[in-house]
Amino acid sequence: MIRATLTSFILAFFVALVSLQCGASRVQPETEARRPSEPTKERRPYTAADKKNRSEQPPASGAAKDIAFPPIIRSQTINALEVNTVELHDWPLVDIQLIVKSGLAADPEKLPGLSKLVAAMLKEGTTRRSSATLAEAIDFLGARLSIRSDQENIYIKMSAMSEHLAQAMALVAEIAMRPLFSPNELGKLKKRELNRLALQSQNPDFLAVREFFRVLYGDHPYAHIDTTPAVVKKVTREQLETWHKIHFAPNNAFLVVAGDVSSAAVLASANRYFKGWAKRNPREPEYHTPPTREDREVVVVDRPQSVQSVIYLGNLALERKNSDYLPLLVANEVLGGSATSRLFSDLRERRGLTYGTYSHVSEKVEISPFSLYAAVRNEVTKDAMDALMAHLDRIVKEPVPIDELADTKRYLIDSFPLKIDTSNKIAEMVADLRIFGLPDDYWDSFRTQIDRVTQEQALKAAATYIRPQRVVIVVVGKALAIKDALSAYGSVTIVDTDGNIIPQTKRAD
Repeated sequence: MIRATLTSFILAFFVALVSLQCGASRVQPETEARRPSEPTKERRPYTAADKKNRSEQPPASGAAKDIAFPPIIRSQTINALEVNTVELHDWPLVDIQLIVKSGLAADPEKLPGLSKLVAAMLKEGTTRRSSATLAEAIDFLGARLSIRSDQENIYIKMSAMSEHLAQAMALVAEIAMRPLFSPNELGKLKKRELNRLALQSQNPDFLAVREFFRVLYGDHPYAHIDTTPAVVKKVTREQLETWHKIHFAPNNAFLVVAGDVSSAAVLASANRYFKGWAKRNPREPEYHTPPTREDREVVVVDRPQSVQSVIYLGNLALERKNSDYLPLLVANEVLGGSATSRLFSDLRERRGLTYGTYSHVSEKVEISPFSLYAAVRNEVTKDAMDALMAHLDRIVKEPVPIDELADTKRYLIDSFPLKIDTSNKIAEMVADLRIFGLPDDYWDSFRTQIDRVTQEQALKAAATYIRPQRVVIVVVGKALAIKDALSAYGSVTIVDTDGNIIPQTKRAD
């Protein structure tokens, strides 16, 4: 295989070299006589009429038109695995996504991140193939495999040529149903995970997000965003196998296939390769009620070597399927959704306090957060916080001006086609429909729904779900340099990079 690849490379190199030489031979040297140019036409004077024409604005855009989302053909295998097929015959590709509806929220209380380790081990070999031979089988198809997990799901994704639908489906089923959890590969994974976590513990962005979710959610399962070194060190093969056996079942998963395929072929392939996958009754996550707040809470993660402060603040907002999600999305876009938003334009462009600052509304099955991010120099932390809080107060108290609202909605509307321009993106959007319990025609009317958001609706959503007086504020930086400035926003708790509270007597260090 290596020899064939090397031969192909050498052949391609010489073809390119010959083409370059042939092309170069057709270029006239600089000293060669050239054809005389045509006489230059006399230019007329620049007039006031020209100036007026150039100053006129382009015609206004027409009303937003919805884009018909490709039909989703729903079916089910004989063992109750839901299958969603989207036939796209413009590209000879197929994207297969198997989503298992259990993630970090389903982990045992004493083993946070167990699901993340299960997901990581899935591509390290099956009962039929070693890690190396599995990788070779994927490469032989010219396919791409990715596996990831989040707080709610595990995603197994494979992209391949559509002519390889059956082989790709077989590999996805094998990975999901027959992982080996090899002790040797587990040992290697543990070393990689410990190195990854050690690096993350030095990353202020990660520390800010980790502490933000921990404080915001309390005992709720969403409080965990990753595993820990302690869990990695003690986890066993048997624990991985047990979690997999409980949660990997056809009635706790669904399949999305998008590409140049037929729904009949997809269902036949799914029935064939997922045959024997037994139904189970996985344990539902215990969603404890997150903490409620009447005041702001400020947490400083002390990194004495930091020369800048990473600010992450926000509050619990709403679940993705809530009907207020789109009005809040519009309000958030005005506030900090992009590089043309108020936060970016003010804190970066006007004041020069940061390279970038953004706000975000998360998408989750249960209640999800509104959050805001900025990274600034230690000495301007107070100025940045004052500006951030002022913008939060404004978005919840003042209607967005008509022109600004129109520009924001136009951006969301016009950028939507970029979300459905590949089979992979379409498969992901179908997966979102299933994960969040949205109707099949949700994306068909998305642009119209955005266009219909009014000033009043955007203001009401912002005032309801953004709470400046009750936010959690997490700042990662040099505590000695920033704690006094942050005390203006609430009582300050200082923790180390492991999340342990630093006693008052040690804070002067």
